[in-house]
Amino acid sequence: MNKKAAIFACRFTGWVGILLSLLFWQIYGPVGLVIGWIGSMLWFGLAWYFQRSIDAQ
Repeated sequence: MNKKAAIFACRFTGWVGILLSLLFWQIYGPVGLVIGWIGSMLWFGLAWYFQRSIDAQ
């Protein structure tokens, strides 16, 4: 697996998740916003993990 591509994909998905959390906010209220943020943070965390594994090499 190309880790740089995985990092890009995770970060891109994180930003899309943040945008979707705004939609969830309109549909589900504050709970939807928080759930969207948590989902986005998981993607950003995965990108950070991959980046750290590249830097360690």
